[in-house]
Amino acid sequence: MPGICVIRRFGLLAFFFFCSLLSFLYAEPLELQDTKLTVQDIEISGNYKTRQQVILSELPFAIGSSIEMMDLMVVTERAKENLLNTSLFNSVEISFYYPDIHSVVFTIEVSERWYLWVFPIFENEGRNFSDFLRLNDGNFFNYGLYVKHDNFRGRKEVLKLRAVTGYKTQLVFGYRNPGLNNQSGWGIDAGWLWNDRVAYGTVDDKQVFLKTLGDRLLTTTNVTLSYYYRHNLDHYHSVFAGFMNIDAADTLLAYNPDMLPLQQSTSETITLGYNYMYDKRDSKIYPLKGLFIEAEIIREGFGLESDYEGFFRGRGAVAYHNRLGEKLYYNTRGFVSLVDLDKVPYIFRTGLGYEEYLNGFEFRVIDGTSYGGLQSKLLYELIPRKDIRLKWMPLEQFSHFHYAFYIKLHFDAGYVYNNFEQDVNRMANELLLGYGVGIDMLTFYDKVLSLNYSFNNFAEHGFYFHFNLTL
Repeated sequence: MPGICVIRRFGLLAFFFFCSLLSFLYAEPLELQDTKLTVQDIEISGNYKTRQQVILSELPFAIGSSIEMMDLMVVTERAKENLLNTSLFNSVEISFYYPDIHSVVFTIEVSERWYLWVFPIFENEGRNFSDFLRLNDGNFFNYGLYVKHDNFRGRKEVLKLRAVTGYKTQLVFGYRNPGLNNQSGWGIDAGWLWNDRVAYGTVDDKQVFLKTLGDRLLTTTNVTLSYYYRHNLDHYHSVFAGFMNIDAADTLLAYNPDMLPLQQSTSETITLGYNYMYDKRDSKIYPLKGLFIEAEIIREGFGLESDYEGFFRGRGAVAYHNRLGEKLYYNTRGFVSLVDLDKVPYIFRTGLGYEEYLNGFEFRVIDGTSYGGLQSKLLYELIPRKDIRLKWMPLEQFSHFHYAFYIKLHFDAGYVYNNFEQDVNRMANELLLGYGVGIDMLTFYDKVLSLNYSFNNFAEHGFYFHFNLTL
């Protein structure tokens, strides 16, 4: 029957059409997962002051580059981490869409921070906040004026001027023109420091201070020039040269004749160095995942008008961060510093408690020419990051607030070599162990506040506070 035949034919056509439609809807995306997409465009908004090139230099992709479809989420997350790690933005949102089956367009929306800071200074003077609380007798304060311009001219440059008095009198000027990805940059730092209270020695592994009634004990003038190069987002190279002039009063030298090279009252020295960093962490402020490697070699302290030849100092550090499970993280960091002399002038003193410290030893300085350490932490995410929009805040740069809390267990081990260990100090040339518990709070503008209760293997224990409020 003709009618039935027509119906059957249309039924077959409908069936094949439906099968073809299903094949298009389901088979094609699976095929595209192995397809490379070309970045057609990168749309950026919210950068009212930051130049577009600064943002583009942080991205792991560029217009015209090819990306595997299966890698889109990975490169998007990496781009977001890189932009947040610049400390230029409160928030970053990145999405993408497909203008056609062979192309992708990224959209980036940033919320800029406040960049110009002008405010009075009232700060503590100490190697760390816990040591300041221990020492404070009302004299360990500085006050003055601080001016800092982050993202100067919208180019990620940093310009700063600092003038303080109180515990110390100090003038500091700094300028940094950063090297963007695959580009070079340079910087200059200059400072002048006047002290009438100076640490001149170490007794019982604590600094001993000399204080006058307003008379100068030590004056320091320094200038450092640096040149740096960034390659493939994660590799940083820098070379630097510095000049330092130090003038010590006779009163200070009477307490410590070895304060300056060759027991002189005036020292003019040169420092030359090279630094390499590999930094592939999700955050530079509080990393939870990633790897960090640093190596540095310095020729320090050789004199311009004296016979002092100076010394070599080598320094290295490796840190690894990863996730153990839901809300559980761990990190391990090792560091070492080596000097090719058994003894250096006190002004160049090294050891634990200055640039590096161990938990449980915050009150101590362990002097020595060489040292090393291993630090491990186990972190539990107590409160994940909460982002809050402060609607009542008229300034957009301060309206984005966030916080997060982590509970931690920490264990540190270290050793300091001192070939001239004196009877008045007991911690050098001994195994140093520190351990305890703590809680960290992360909040906006890269601030981290820590409260720890720590022990060490010298039967010392107590609460220790740390926070990075320096701008």
